[in-house]
Parts: sequence; structure tokens; C-alpha cells
Amino acid sequence: MGLLMLLVVILLLAAVGVLGFVLKVAAGIALGLFLGVILVAALFTWRVRRFLYRSRLRQRQRWRRVRGSSRIEVLDQPDRSTHS
Repeated sequence: MGLLMLLVVILLLAAVGVLGFVLKVAAGIALGLFLGVILVAALFTWRVRRFLYRSRLRQRQRWRRVRGSSRIEVLDQPDRSTHS
């Protein structure tokens, strides 16, 4: 019975000439939902990978030794006689 009602509604919409508009709206909604699901899945995957990568990176940084040697080179020394 439900399928028959759906067919009657589709036939009435086609007879009135609104079927094309209804199909465009339905296609737009379906495309929007599809792209939204893809975006949410991509964001979720990115956050999970970022979380896992940072936890591995922190573990590596804990054991890494960094030698603290820095060199500073003065390129232009001011004239000392003007500052006194």
C-alpha cells in the first residue's frame, strides 16, 4: 500500500511538472549528507592519527639527548666611545 501511494505521489508530481525540482532537491540533500559524512570521517581520522603520532613523538623525545651548544656571532659592534 505504501509503495502504491509513493507511485501515485510521483505520478502527480510528474503531471504537475514539479518532479524535476523535487528530484533536484533530493539529489542536493543526498550529496550534502554524503559530503558531510566524508568530512566528519576525515576530521575524525586526522584527529586520531594526530593523537597517536603525538604520543609516539613524546615517547621518542623523552629518551632523546640534545647537546646544548649555541654560538652567537656579533656582526656589527657599536662604537663604545659614544655610550660612555
